Amino acid sequence: MASAKQLTCPFPACAGAILLVVLTLGCGQGTLPEPIHKKPASSRIKVVGVANYGAHPILDVIVDSFKERLDERGYKDGEKVNILWKSVEGDVNLASSVAQSLLNSDVDLVMSITTPVSQGVFKSARGKVPIVFCGVTDPISAGLVDSWENKHGSGITGTSDRWPYAEQLDLIKTLIPAAKKVGFPYNSGEANSQYAIKQVTKLAGDRGLEIAPSVATNASEVRMATESLADQGVDVIYVSSDNTVMAGFEAVLKVAYERKLPVVVGESANVERGGLATYSVDYKRLGRETADLVIRILEGEEPGRIPVVTFDGEELYLNIDAAAKMGVELPESLKTKATKLYGGPKVPTKKKAD
Repeated sequence: MASAKQLTCPFPACAGAILLVVLTLGCGQGTLPEPIHKKPASSRIKVVGVANYGAHPILDVIVDSFKERLDERGYKDGEKVNILWKSVEGDVNLASSVAQSLLNSDVDLVMSITTPVSQGVFKSARGKVPIVFCGVTDPISAGLVDSWENKHGSGITGTSDRWPYAEQLDLIKTLIPAAKKVGFPYNSGEANSQYAIKQVTKLAGDRGLEIAPSVATNASEVRMATESLADQGVDVIYVSSDNTVMAGFEAVLKVAYERKLPVVVGESANVERGGLATYSVDYKRLGRETADLVIRILEGEEPGRIPVVTFDGEELYLNIDAAAKMGVELPESLKTKATKLYGGPKVPTKKKAD
């Protein structure tokens, strides 16, 4: 299983209640805020605000594991902490107003999920409350921190779901050896997707692959973008961390099944939904690590002194039923290596380390 890594450094304890914002997916520009001023001590129950993108399987895993870990650590909702849940329902333009709503509710911690939501929350909350982001692919280019070590006390920290892009492209070559052209549906307005396409394009050439992008500005355009790629003769579809495409993922699968196109994805939940395969970070662990950061800050640590949490290693997920629909034969060696195998006959899978 992927292991979290942190660089540690000393930091002063906060004297009182702290507001935390967990931010996810995004890119942004601007000057980092000054450290948050300490507040007088208060005996009231701490309040955690959560700003989410909306419902989809990966984010549900993050939220569920986040709540589970808080419970395990004694921070049960309604007892030691109160949690206010807010969502932009897929409209990232609402992120700033959602953040302001949470600030108006006098929260002691705000959790913000996904990069575009994190960017909007950061604009409203920076310099006013401590911030924790969750699942931000590249927080540096997002303008959230100036380094992974986060040394400058800017009042923000969080967890990153930086993907193993090289391993995912290698997986494409393993599953579809003749593949040359990789379709990449994405929303060019999402900073995380801009980062992803740069990474895969940079890595693709050495593997004899060409990346063919196709833009979808909203979920209703995902099918059209995927059909365009199929008409261009791509050999495989690659679905990145794009929130728009994941919201319309069923449209991607519909085209893939009709055209016998393999769909390699970046997140494990999309394999369960019908994607072919991925090497992915463990999103349950991501949610749990985020909860641990929240607790550290509630208990007095300065968020701007805590390094960003990243993950080493990757886990293999395969879907046997999807392979049959897409015309791909899964090697037995991969099946026995898989962390999780969906569909088809039961095959022993790799046991996770404790």
